[in-house]
Amino acid sequence: MNKTRKNSKQIICLLIIIFTLAGAAAAHDGWIQSNVMRVLQGDMVYIDMQFGNHENMHRDYKIYPSKWDVTKSTFWVHNPKGEIFDINSTIIDVGKDTLQTFCSGATTYTDKNGYLVATFTAEEKGIYIVDVRQDTVVSYAPERSIKCSKAIVGSVPSTMANYGSSLAGFDVNCGQVLEIVPLNDPTKLSVGDTLSFQILYKGQPLEDGEVSVIPRGKTLPVMGVPNPYDLMTDMDGMASFTFDEANYYLIVVHIETDEGGILNGKTYKMTKYTGTLNTIVRPRQLKH
Repeated sequence: MNKTRKNSKQIICLLIIIFTLAGAAAAHDGWIQSNVMRVLQGDMVYIDMQFGNHENMHRDYKIYPSKWDVTKSTFWVHNPKGEIFDINSTIIDVGKDTLQTFCSGATTYTDKNGYLVATFTAEEKGIYIVDVRQDTVVSYAPERSIKCSKAIVGSVPSTMANYGSSLAGFDVNCGQVLEIVPLNDPTKLSVGDTLSFQILYKGQPLEDGEVSVIPRGKTLPVMGVPNPYDLMTDMDGMASFTFDEANYYLIVVHIETDEGGILNGKTYKMTKYTGTLNTIVRPRQLKH
């Protein structure tokens, strides 16, 4: 192989590596979800902490090869007493990471499969808010990424009328920099119900914030095409959505700013914020 062809091959290989690694890491969003919205008091709560919704302007509900970085994240639970406890020690990785190679093994990178899982026991009656945050400067650009995710689970003392009455505490402000705060109990939603919520950015209502409500398994139209799943917050940062099918739903909001600075010795020139809230909607309930 002559020198020119060899250099061309090296350049192509380098471009493949750059685009692959950037695509693998580029601005994935994280979210967290439970497998049930209400549990019996004293039962275990299981939280899946997933990473993805990368395509369609970050408005899909798919897992991509990346994970929450436990070295740059916090994993908290706010209990019904207003106490906060750390669930970092319960985290396990249910995926198998694999080493991928390029250019005849000259370059490698880790393909992160699966996601993280955490657990806690719902010992008290009431609302538990799982609060996960990640703050890092990404590897592929001078960009800071701040991700804030919530999942809310209700604990009840009896299986009788498990979803009957609303619980208090779902509207607690956890202090996330970009936070979705429900205004009615999200742990008892069924088809036909409406969830109202407020978006807070740095503690203040986010006016004209673009919010998407994404049912799992559904592809939303491209951004800008009118559809019922893309909402805009009002002057008080509020929006509402009425659910038309039983499913998991990911509520997500993004903000991009020109804020720059230095974090952990790394310089950044812009900041991207993501806020998510996950909820589960049950089938329509018959009226007795």
